[in-house]
Amino acid sequence: MTAISRRGILKGGGLAALAVLLPPELLSGCTTSTSTPPTSAPTTTRPGTSLPRTRLVFDEHEADVVTEATARLIPGPLDDPAEAGHPGAREANVTRYIDTLLGALSVTPQAVFAGGPFSNRSGNPTDDMAEFIGLGPAEAASWKIRLTDFQSRYRTGIATLDRLAGGDFTTVSNEAKDAVLVKDPDGFVTLMFGHAIEAMYSCPEYGGNEGLVGWIDIKFPGDCLPRGFTADEVTNSDGPDRYVPDGTALKLLALVKGSSGK
Repeated sequence: MTAISRRGILKGGGLAALAVLLPPELLSGCTTSTSTPPTSAPTTTRPGTSLPRTRLVFDEHEADVVTEATARLIPGPLDDPAEAGHPGAREANVTRYIDTLLGALSVTPQAVFAGGPFSNRSGNPTDDMAEFIGLGPAEAASWKIRLTDFQSRYRTGIATLDRLAGGDFTTVSNEAKDAVLVKDPDGFVTLMFGHAIEAMYSCPEYGGNEGLVGWIDIKFPGDCLPRGFTADEVTNSDGPDRYVPDGTALKLLALVKGSSGK
């Protein structure tokens, strides 16, 4: 499998458009988030990062397999010299995001919905995203079904990557890793790639986008107030303004109504 340049994808608008739909983060001059996902598990230190990492679901080997696999899917400078200056899955700590997602219901409050709308990263006086919002019974039941399926697919998928690699996916060459990943056994690589993209461009409260590297790379402004509006105007908004067409817009609407007979 030939790694596709992230710069090429961004030129096509794919990840940049997706980033707008994901929970917002910060612009290029910001500092690392002061908020972290809730945790009830011990922390360990992962190779390649100076920050502590909390594992909720993965054991050591499973975490290593996911790290190496996602680094082939979204390579950074340590994985592909052509990506110098552009962070990848390894730099964004994609594995922590996926592990936090899979174990979201094992912590209190559940790590599904961070508060909001803003953290204190862009001058907001309070960090509204410091605490996660607890789930109601119906929401928790729905997420349990979803995450149980994800956990099963990761458990099986990781074991399959090892088997296809001859025993240990993490120890084979990059070319061998790519040959395994391109097989996409039972759609597992597709699932993992989707989660890796989420991890690159979501708020760091969810475990990924470490140091805001994903949004800094695409120059996404993140969870800052909309430009041109004060904090009070955003908080106390009375909803969308009613659009009253005039000029050319009014003429176009008249033509549309005329052509439709209405």
